[in-house]
Amino acid sequence: MMLLNRTIGLFRKYNCIKIGLIVFVFFAFVVHKCDAAKSYKIVIMPFRDYTQMSMEEMVPDVLRSIFLQSGYFEPIDREIIYEKVSTEIPSDMVKLEDVTKGADGSWTTDTVDVMARLDTKVIKKYGRQLKSDYVLKGNISLIGTTMRIDAELIGVKAKKTLGSMVVEGSPEGLSSGILKELAYKVTDFCRNLNAYDDALGILSMYNQGQYTFDVSEKKLKEILSVTNDAVGIRASLMVLYLSKLRNEENAQLEDKAIEEGVKMLMHLDQNFDENVLGVFSTSGIDPFDEIAKILTKRGESERAIEVHSKSISVYPMNIAGHYKELGLLYLGKGLEDNAIDAFEKSLKTHKGNYEVNSALVSIFEKRNQPDKVRKHLGECLRYARNIEEIKSAKGKLDAMSE
Repeated sequence: MMLLNRTIGLFRKYNCIKIGLIVFVFFAFVVHKCDAAKSYKIVIMPFRDYTQMSMEEMVPDVLRSIFLQSGYFEPIDREIIYEKVSTEIPSDMVKLEDVTKGADGSWTTDTVDVMARLDTKVIKKYGRQLKSDYVLKGNISLIGTTMRIDAELIGVKAKKTLGSMVVEGSPEGLSSGILKELAYKVTDFCRNLNAYDDALGILSMYNQGQYTFDVSEKKLKEILSVTNDAVGIRASLMVLYLSKLRNEENAQLEDKAIEEGVKMLMHLDQNFDENVLGVFSTSGIDPFDEIAKILTKRGESERAIEVHSKSISVYPMNIAGHYKELGLLYLGKGLEDNAIDAFEKSLKTHKGNYEVNSALVSIFEKRNQPDKVRKHLGECLRYARNIEEIKSAKGKLDAMSE
């Protein structure tokens, strides 16, 4: 009897909860605005209500409004959802005659209940028909004086349940506590799940000129604050910094890029990380070559040599380039044998490099090794990039023939 009286008392407070929910819609996500390059479509089904407080539609409606304000989700309108169910769900799964509108055109309680009871298999198919990324379904129950919401997040493309969330609290705190917590859990779960794709999207928007540098950095740091894939997002930040440095001198930004680059080298030296390599390969930038060149410009040749050397094994996308830069660095330090070794390794990967062959010509001229001079002059002539280089190589070859 005591439990019944409490439940009746809670039900009487329903109107207060309802008002709180309405107010909450406008303020709930002010402090949790999400930054991503795209929004994800989500279907929020009616929640099955075991409380007898008629919350099956109100809870999804509030969640729909919260998600819309977050900027991360694009909730599909309730009417579109209901209309789709009434025409698309196979008749052998539910009784379609129960899925109807009332005389005033509104959806009946029985209709909502039918939708709330649809199983996950049906909902996955339904989500695909609505071209959504996710479907959220759940139950609302009352245990004593504690309200509990069990939610299931279904990935439409993955064709499976991605995660389950449980939130509990006082019914009076439904707006400020329970639903807010559920919205945070769903959003943070998806943001973590999509962190890598979102980061690539932000870089793409920056490269297209649709995001400024400051906006892009802010968005990437926002993702970094919630993701488990911190290394992948840091790789994106590193690419962003280097992209900016291609167009301007900025010592502070160089420091950031170097710091991230050294950490990334250490990480890749110990771990194969597909996401990190994916960020680099899609960016069109060899980040470690860029960082080594910054160090060279600063006169830190030893650190530049270390970066180039390690990059050859951990990021073998530009082996010839790294060996060429190593050769030039060694040559600048007077280490000709090291330079020759690096240059020859560069030519094994990309023999048509005029600059490398020209450097070897100079070394072998100094060492009085004419056969090697002729060999590399021939390569210079073959791979010359302009008329001046052709004239220079041909002139030296002609002089050696006299």
